[in-house]
Parts: sequence; structure tokens; C-alpha cells
Amino acid sequence: MLLGDNGAMPTRKLHWDGFYNARDLGGLPLATGGETKYKAYARSADLRFATPEGLDAAYRDGFRTVVDLRNGFETRTVPRSPEEAEANSFRVPPVPEAELPEGMFGVRVPLDDTHHLEFWRRMHEEGRLGSPRYFGPVLQESSGRVVEVLRAIAAAPGGIIYHCAVGRDRTGLVTFALLSLAGVEPGAIAEDYARTPAELVKFYERLEFPDNSHRILENLEKTGHTLESAVLEQAEGFDAWTTLRKAGLTDAELETLAGRLLG
Repeated sequence: MLLGDNGAMPTRKLHWDGFYNARDLGGLPLATGGETKYKAYARSADLRFATPEGLDAAYRDGFRTVVDLRNGFETRTVPRSPEEAEANSFRVPPVPEAELPEGMFGVRVPLDDTHHLEFWRRMHEEGRLGSPRYFGPVLQESSGRVVEVLRAIAAAPGGIIYHCAVGRDRTGLVTFALLSLAGVEPGAIAEDYARTPAELVKFYERLEFPDNSHRILENLEKTGHTLESAVLEQAEGFDAWTTLRKAGLTDAELETLAGRLLG
């Protein structure tokens, strides 16, 4: 387990130096009883501020793989085209993939299918972007990249850290899929997601970048939702095993993904 310096029992919040919005997926209640296992998966914002000491601490806790969910243009500080520059103008500043210590491996598997323009246009028009309300449509209608990400996670060694830019939407979708596969109670999945705005305050402050969390909350309010209720809406009737099996993951991959959380 993730023990503190004083040998205390683990907490889900990770205190690795330079990590933000970082939480272990362990300790969450299962619908069948018990709770998820620690040191299987950790979610995070990007690792731009992660120090060698922080990465070493993650390694000591058993994490061996970092999966970067960002697009290529989000890792290039010099854009290759005006289109890339425009795309990054709406995001936190780009930063290269993290330099990892020996024995820790990184893989970048972009989650967003940026070529599926009509789909993203519709998500924008329906007010789903930037909120959990896009989880279901992606998993049902644009699942190819989700399969690639989860397949990479299933094949990765050791504990797995995954992140996008701020660790909210794409990271939230992967978390939703993993926790749903393991049978975590929907309310706990919603509570985990809802912790993100508070966790990001210091990240945005250090980055000196505007925090748009309030806009997301205001947009959800227009549709009668909170962060928690938006996640619960997506969980309602969602069968993760059937959906992801239909999308292309094998039973062996699904069992690996869920099994890591079940011990």
C-alpha cells in the first residue's frame, strides 16, 4: 500500500513532488463489497512540474509505466503549423513528454480522435465538451482511440500512471472506464471526478494560466447538472464490459484491466 513517511495507512491523494491532481484509484468501494486495490492505477495532470524526487517516489511505490493521453501537438512547444498553434491556444501551454527515471517507461497514446470533426462539433453544440457528459458518446460512437489506450494500459508493466493535460476530461474518461469495469459504485466514481476542480487550483496557479473550472460548472448548471450528477447520468445503464468488448477489447484484456483493481 501507499504508506506515508510515518507508516500511516494510504490515502488516495498522491503527494509525489511536482504531481498535481494526482490520485490513486485504490480504496474505492465496490458494488459487490470491498474496495479497489492500491498501486494499480494513478491518474494525474501532466507531469511538467514532476521532479526527479517525485518520479522516484512513484517508482518506489511500484509504478513502472506512464501513459500520456495527449495529442502530438500538445507536446511540441514550437507548433508545426498555424493549425497546431490555434489548437494549442485553447489549452494549457504545450510541454514535452516527461523524462522518466531508469526502469520507468513512457508511452503516448492520444485519446482524442481529432479527425472525427462532425462528432466533436456535435459534442460542442450539445454542451458536452469539458464535462463528463461526453463520456458515453465517446465510448459508444468514437471508441477506437479508447480501445487503443486501454489496450496499452492492459499490456503495460507495473503500476500505471495515466494523464492528459490537466487530468480532467480524457483522464476522467479513462478513469470512468477502468472503475466501471471493476464494478466501483457509481457514486464513488462521481465523487472522484468531482474532486478535480479543487485539485487543479494550485496547478493553474503555478502555471499562471486561467482556470476554466467555473465555466464548466456554469455550463452544466444550464442542463440541470452538477459534476456528480453528470457522471451518474453517464453511468446509468452503462455496461462497461459489453460496450468495450463490442468496441474491440478481448475478454483477456478486460479481465486484466479490471483484475488489477480487484487484487
